[in-house]
Amino acid sequence: MSSDPQLHDRSAPYIETQHAVATLAAVLAAAATQAASGQWATLGAVPDSERLVGPIIDPEALLLLTAWVVTREPSIGPVMHDWVAQWSDLLSVQRTRNLAKLFPSSIDAELRAVAVTAFERRKDFRWSPVIKGRNGTGAADPDSPESMRRGALPAGAAHLPVKRDALLALRFRMAFGVGARADALAYLLARGSTWSTVTEIAQATAYTPSAIRRALDRMADAHIVLVVDDGTTRYRCEAAPWATLLGLQAPLEPWCYWLQHFAFVTSFVEWAESIARRKLTAYAIMEGLRTHARTYRPNDDRDAIRAWDHAFRDGATMGEMEAALASVGETLRRMA
Repeated sequence: MSSDPQLHDRSAPYIETQHAVATLAAVLAAAATQAASGQWATLGAVPDSERLVGPIIDPEALLLLTAWVVTREPSIGPVMHDWVAQWSDLLSVQRTRNLAKLFPSSIDAELRAVAVTAFERRKDFRWSPVIKGRNGTGAADPDSPESMRRGALPAGAAHLPVKRDALLALRFRMAFGVGARADALAYLLARGSTWSTVTEIAQATAYTPSAIRRALDRMADAHIVLVVDDGTTRYRCEAAPWATLLGLQAPLEPWCYWLQHFAFVTSFVEWAESIARRKLTAYAIMEGLRTHARTYRPNDDRDAIRAWDHAFRDGATMGEMEAALASVGETLRRMA
């Protein structure tokens, strides 16, 4: 009988731990696929969809998630490409490139294919740097008005169902242009009466703090958003007038941190699949799980963050970590 402790550890505990991680990865991958399909339906990419409500969609996060999902569920690919062929001008090329760095490199080929669709079918030439790959260079600001020269919509193009609450960010982009101003305003409306700092808004929307501050200060000057400064500058937006003006439900559904959820799930699943091909002990797998999970924050709620950190503390059991990860999948399914 072998006395090698690593061989012993790679028996029952190892098999159980590896199986638990593989199961979680499968659950989260399925939930991500469901979320992507549901959000494309809400965007009107699925004909005759009756999906009318839901939290505000982050379009670039959805695009990047779908570029990852398509390798597992190819049927979603045409849905994404057809939508991009009509509405690529409502997407931020610079934000897409910035956020792509948070996702696995396995999305690169599909993301280039999306850029080709925008470039060739929509004549949206801003996407040429994406075609060149992650290190491609292009205009300093591909989303600037000077760069946004596009062809006409394809014949028979459908109207975007902008009256759906979930499309509020895209609706503001249509009205105010693609950039931090539209997204920050959508975020504040989803936050309701809660005051938010520049840092909180920047973390949620993945724009730079300076871009967020410039956008908010201009809107505050225009009396579109409210601002207080009691040592920390904070902003909020009265939702009721906007709900009346735009025909929104009041209150809006809370802001969902789609980018954070999607980036974490895709990287976690790929990590989980990679360890299935490696000879690791149960202890090493659990340490890797803790390390990976500590890079993720479910939102900016302090109680939620503390609960997440507690679930992945040193000494946490596999059961505690499984429960926390399962909650991410449940959020994706609930909000899909």
